[in-house]
Amino acid sequence: MKSDDIPPKPDAVWLEERFGEGSLWRPDEAALPAELTHTESREFLLTVGFPVVHLDHVGIDTRHLRDEDGWEPFDADELYGRRYPDDDSPPKDFCFTIATWYDQHLMLDAADGDLTHYDLNGWDHGAGWQGYAAGSLPELALLLGLIAESRNALESDDAAARAAAVTDLRECMTIADWYVDDSKFWDKIFEHLG
Repeated sequence: MKSDDIPPKPDAVWLEERFGEGSLWRPDEAALPAELTHTESREFLLTVGFPVVHLDHVGIDTRHLRDEDGWEPFDADELYGRRYPDDDSPPKDFCFTIATWYDQHLMLDAADGDLTHYDLNGWDHGAGWQGYAAGSLPELALLLGLIAESRNALESDDAAARAAAVTDLRECMTIADWYVDDSKFWDKIFEHLG
């Protein structure tokens, strides 16, 4: 993989070359929740689509997105401890689970389109927010595509080749989205691959 080959924004052809034909979930307008107000995210889902896959070599899963309740809105203020426990006002800020890695989640902010890392283990004491993981839904799709493209190298029996593939992948992912470099979520993924 060469950093020169990384597209600024993936299209459906690029993504399906990596995930397979029919792997993109492209809903119609009615299937998207009203709480998802970020225009770029909505447009990307409607025109390009998002990969609905299980990247078993790294454990990242997005298959829930095709489920009937796959786009359940969560109260972001409650999840991230920004709401007082006795505050019964209606939620204003929403987020959606886009991808999971064991008990770790990547959450799409419904208003600004950022992807954050949410650790379920911190939900009950406001410590679930673990920082940013991707700048946008297209960037996350691109990152997942880079991982899928590296599958054979990451599964090599040759330890040195596998280590080189992890280093190369991390470099390409950091070029594709600068959030990767300082993300606890991606650190965990690379640790798992290492």
